[in-house]
Amino acid sequence: MKRLALPIAATALIAGQVQAERPVCIPHHDMRTLIRLALPDAVEALATRCKPALPRDAFLPNEGVGLANRYRAEAPVDPAAARQAIQEATGQNLAGFASDDTITGLARQFVDQQIEDHVPLKDCENIDSMVELAGNLRADGMTEAILLALELAGPGRVKGLAVCPPKGEGAEP
Repeated sequence: MKRLALPIAATALIAGQVQAERPVCIPHHDMRTLIRLALPDAVEALATRCKPALPRDAFLPNEGVGLANRYRAEAPVDPAAARQAIQEATGQNLAGFASDDTITGLARQFVDQQIEDHVPLKDCENIDSMVELAGNLRADGMTEAILLALELAGPGRVKGLAVCPPKGEGAEP
């Protein structure tokens, strides 16, 4: 029954995302939470996605799961904060939708699917090199580096979720 509930909940959330007006940008603190939530799963998904395209001694297939587990231990995400951040990202009120754990699980599935759908295998060697170089950073440092890169890119140059500029620079109050 539990296995069936998650796909049904995912379908409902995704269907609601299509109908809800998604914000143009996500507030800084919510984006930080989303990155912290997604970081371990993104590393694992990249390791899985890129394994067939990488040499046997590449970083991701050999060290990716360990790095993801380290990130999970270093930067656990409060489920209530994750729910709030996901609400900001989707433009939906998820108050009565499901448990915090279900919402967090859906977010993780979404990250996995996005990587599967949008990371071309031809980019895997570069991605592997970048993750290996950045793998020396602690989870908080990696989160801040990603957040800074998104901020520097700006809403007009980021596919998907963009970070709202600081107040006074075109941000909404």
